Amino acid sequence: GRTLSQSILVPFPVESCLSGVAPPDSASVVRKMWYRLVFDSAQQGDDAAKTKTLLHFGSVDWQAAVYFNGAFLGNHTGGYDGFSFDVQLEATGNELLVWVFDPSDEGAQPNGKQRISAIDRPGGDTYTPSSGIWQTVWLEAVPQTYISSLKIDQASLSEVAVTVDVAGVDAGLCACGDEEKDRRANVLLEVIDASGVAIATGATSCCEAHAANLTVPSATPWSPQSPHLYDLRVQLPSGDAVTAYFGLRTFALSDSPSAKRPLLNGNSTFFAGFLDQSWWPDGQYTAPTDEALAYDIAAVPMFGLNMIRLHQKVNPERWYYHADRLGVVVFQDMVQKYGRSSAATVPYFVDDFKAMVRGRGNHPSIVQFTTFNEGDCWTSFKTPPFDVAGIVNLSRALDGTRLVDTDSGGGANNLHIGDVNDIHSYPYPGDPQPSATQYAMIGEFGGIGAFVVGKEWKPQSCHTYLHVESASEEAATYVKMASTIASRVDHISASVYTQTTDVELECDGFLNYDRSSKFSADETLMIRRANEAIIRAARDLGEPRHWSSALA
Repeated sequence: GRTLSQSILVPFPVESCLSGVAPPDSASVVRKMWYRLVFDSAQQGDDAAKTKTLLHFGSVDWQAAVYFNGAFLGNHTGGYDGFSFDVQLEATGNELLVWVFDPSDEGAQPNGKQRISAIDRPGGDTYTPSSGIWQTVWLEAVPQTYISSLKIDQASLSEVAVTVDVAGVDAGLCACGDEEKDRRANVLLEVIDASGVAIATGATSCCEAHAANLTVPSATPWSPQSPHLYDLRVQLPSGDAVTAYFGLRTFALSDSPSAKRPLLNGNSTFFAGFLDQSWWPDGQYTAPTDEALAYDIAAVPMFGLNMIRLHQKVNPERWYYHADRLGVVVFQDMVQKYGRSSAATVPYFVDDFKAMVRGRGNHPSIVQFTTFNEGDCWTSFKTPPFDVAGIVNLSRALDGTRLVDTDSGGGANNLHIGDVNDIHSYPYPGDPQPSATQYAMIGEFGGIGAFVVGKEWKPQSCHTYLHVESASEEAATYVKMASTIASRVDHISASVYTQTTDVELECDGFLNYDRSSKFSADETLMIRRANEAIIRAARDLGEPRHWSSALA
């Protein structure tokens, strides 16, 4: 019942301006903190008796202990995945308490690009940290028996497999334990097209989590050119219903005996994209609005690209929804322990990796996982089953429908395991070669920077890999680099330009940190045409439509 000394606007991290806290210097950053919220509830009487209430957290960085109306609900560790608790609401005076501990870059856990000292000393390629609650917190009323999650396997051009996880089956509505009723297919599923018509139906039992396979007639695949999504409706006898969506697509290596390529829906496709930090000047990890989330993704096709490499961060699911609907392919990084990793990092990394793969697996836009980046922490993974090869195997065991990039631009890439030969080459694009087991990718290049007066995080302090004097020179220099890549698409299959936006003092984005464009309309068109030429040149190679592994 104690009143705390400050107010904060959730879900913005403590260090962000939008939170209303924003410590002025690194010495003022707190590693341990309490959140307190008191609220009334409209849910009471008969309705409350028929339902239960779930308290959801989108993400809290890093460790959280949750209390509700004086009762301890539980702990959670991990800064990038969601978690939930059952709560009992009172009509008035409900008290939610959340204790958070976040050592940021001082701890052993994966923390990505966060650095506490960046508040005082911005620079390099690490940025202001994002501690505490940084995604939405909400209440959900559900029946006593309810759908807790869906696993959607959409790695097919004609069929979707849906596994339904049902909670509260002991309430009796699923009749579990009654052998005859157990066999009843009492979870109903419908695939719904854009006109609202059910075009495929299926059913499964809510007592055990078995996949229901639904064949979609005359299916339209998901791709950057046509990001076709189908609605999926799942309903229980209790009345609980969930509407989700999926996109049918395959992503696999070609069957070339000497030079692999990635095939999307059986077609050779060049993936040209941005390295994306997903950092905002006012919200740090948290975008100020949903429109801001969507804007960054819409910048990809605006510049003629078709892919984002989401760098050392797991975003809110809403971000991936925008990628799904806009047709932007996502190469998803695992969050690294950036500097000073140790054996203590390994179990935290493994838990976070499992949570990432399971928590974001329903999004058709994600086609590849990057387990390590450069030399950030892979050298701490020495002992099976969690050596580097073990982490690659873990990724395949958790989700065999997506390719694995073992180490983007780092020493573990030289182990030649995983599906990608991925090099970093600054500023000019390098020339990686494919092999009988891996396709070739330029995982990072570019970093061209025109420093725009009035747009800098700290005036006259920007840095980049290749400084140029003007935005027009930046555009012209990029077009030359794109031409180099276009001349090598006979063996290179993907390239990632650093980067979407400026981030603090790292001023090499196509967009300024405030998301305004650096380029004129003519310069943007010139860049777009250069990128489209890369993708078109690869498509014109005419790779046969077949693939080698059972990823579909």
